Amino acid sequence: MKKTKAFPSILIISTYIAAQLLPILFIAFAPEELATDASIYGSMISFAAGAIIMLLINHKYVFHTSLEKTPSVAFRKVILWGVLGMVLAIFAQNVANLIEVRFLNQPLDSANTQALVEVVKNYPSFLLLTSIAGPIMEELVFRKVIFGVLLDHIGVVGGAVVSSLLFAFIHFDGHLLLYSSMGFVFCYLYYRTKNIGTPILAHALMNTLAVLANIALQNLMQ
Repeated sequence: MKKTKAFPSILIISTYIAAQLLPILFIAFAPEELATDASIYGSMISFAAGAIIMLLINHKYVFHTSLEKTPSVAFRKVILWGVLGMVLAIFAQNVANLIEVRFLNQPLDSANTQALVEVVKNYPSFLLLTSIAGPIMEELVFRKVIFGVLLDHIGVVGGAVVSSLLFAFIHFDGHLLLYSSMGFVFCYLYYRTKNIGTPILAHALMNTLAVLANIALQNLMQ
């Protein structure tokens, strides 16, 4: 069967959807008293497998977008921009959070972040999902595939807006501006360096810092 130019992008998105749905099977076949463990460990297995498969797809196939046809910056600059991107993402997140609280009557805390913090406190190994597997999968889907493809059709700003809004919606906690602002930063990092590893690194560092900082803060308040 002849593979189209969109084939690797379809594989990436299909893998992401499958990884999101697979934990439901773990829960469905687990005894009721083990439903929570099944959900947690099922998500870890599913996301880890999804991240590995998506990395293999990313390595094996050529993505026919202008960003992927442009040479990447040097590896040291990927690291530098990844670390700087984490700082930019946190700054954008805080500004967006302030706007949401003051003008949009949104709660200060993200329900999604707080839920992840509680899970990590009870299942420390879950941090690997939020810090590594999650960022890998989300950046490959929302930045490399969605932003990368849309950029060639509706421009940098249009592609960043659509991909960032989709990124925000998928978190399902109402903080659209907060997650969209982070998405914009990650789009910029990918566009600036032409290397998907840059937003993956920034995203992974930011998630790790956010979860650990929240856990430390909760422990200090106890």
